[in-house]
Amino acid sequence: MQIGKLVTDWYAAHGRHMPWREGQDPYRIWVSEVIMQQTRIEQGEGYFYRFVDRFPDLASLAAAEQDEVLKYWEGLGYYSRARNLHAAARQLVETHGGQFPSHHEALLTLKGVGPYTARAIASFAFGQQVGVLDGNVLRVMSRLLNDFSPVNRPQTRRKFQHLIDGWVAGQDSRSFNYGMMDIGATICTPTQPGCLICPLEAVCQGRKAGSVQLLPQKDQKLKRKVRYFNFYLILNEKGEVAIRQRPTDGFWGGLWEIPNEETKRKAWEKKESEGGGRFLFELKHVFTHFDMMINTFMLSAGAAPAFEEVQFISTDKIAIFAFSKAVLNIFENAWQNMD
Repeated sequence: MQIGKLVTDWYAAHGRHMPWREGQDPYRIWVSEVIMQQTRIEQGEGYFYRFVDRFPDLASLAAAEQDEVLKYWEGLGYYSRARNLHAAARQLVETHGGQFPSHHEALLTLKGVGPYTARAIASFAFGQQVGVLDGNVLRVMSRLLNDFSPVNRPQTRRKFQHLIDGWVAGQDSRSFNYGMMDIGATICTPTQPGCLICPLEAVCQGRKAGSVQLLPQKDQKLKRKVRYFNFYLILNEKGEVAIRQRPTDGFWGGLWEIPNEETKRKAWEKKESEGGGRFLFELKHVFTHFDMMINTFMLSAGAAPAFEEVQFISTDKIAIFAFSKAVLNIFENAWQNMD
């Protein structure tokens, strides 16, 4: 029996229920795929509902201001994805009449839409017979094929893409791709694969070779970079806090923050600050490509002019602005220390 039918038959009986799998609305599928690329399903579902309750369709997202979109993305991280969603929504409204293209190659022309997201929308919303490769599917395929090619290499992904496009041919695309994802998420897991209950056990070459636990293979990652920052909590006589908006480029683009500056490791370890002030606490924030080590200092309002484009807001207005999780953690720790 061919792999495609094994997967679609299994999905019909055992597929997971998720809100974005109900119906074939390309907008909800698009938003869900972007959110789920960066968080677990249990956490992501709440963010998904929050976002689509406020922006239920393309028109509402396109019409919104970027600050509000970032606010509703708050806590998810990867804020460039929220900016890209917003830009692509406007692109779809302005140049596509508010309609999604149905083919994955046309979807690739949208801001921020890469090969994975384009194929996911094309398959799940429009039934295009293309395979969708996420981390779970790459793991299933490497074991199924007993393939030791590192899955983080582009050439491996191209090879797997060609193969999975062949497996989905003649099948219901949505059922097949959701099925492959679910098998990876619930059965062919990273550390304790349930081979005895897997619908692909009989055709799994890794199972036959006894190498399931060795797969998938990845190239060694480079050592993570660590960067050191001083953040300044500046309060005026009214108890208002100084904030500023970040430029759109770079990390946390377009978000609001408290004044800060990058520093050297030795100065950071000595709790030394060019801006002076009283040291409060240190925090660590993890990005995809580097770790941010944060020292937080308290400064008086007189220090504010040293920082560009600073404005003071009352603390009860913090919820109105979109801040990174790191800055929200600074606020939380600071208010606790002041109680």
